Amino acid sequence: MRTMPHPRKAHDQVSTNKAVSSVDNDKSTGVDPIDPSALGFTKVAYAVDETLELLSIGRTALYAAIKRGDLKRVKFGKKTLFYAADLAAFLARLRHLSESDESRLYRGPR
Repeated sequence: MRTMPHPRKAHDQVSTNKAVSSVDNDKSTGVDPIDPSALGFTKVAYAVDETLELLSIGRTALYAAIKRGDLKRVKFGKKTLFYAADLAAFLARLRHLSESDESRLYRGPR
């Protein structure tokens, strides 16, 4: 009997040499990269529950941000991790978006 390779096997192996933080890609968003330690992040990467606690959001909102491409996750076996640098960049983008929304409100009607 012929066996098919498991479709997830290729995705389960994460090489640390190829892992790149999305902070390097923030040049296109116009948001300066921020030092994660400036926000009080003490670890390089955080698990899902730790990320929920740090961002003060729910699990559904976290996975919605991942699906939209706003936040990147890294799989290490079955464990899902979020780089502190990516979390800092995510928060910086949120601040930038929030500030641009506020500036539109103060302009008044057109």
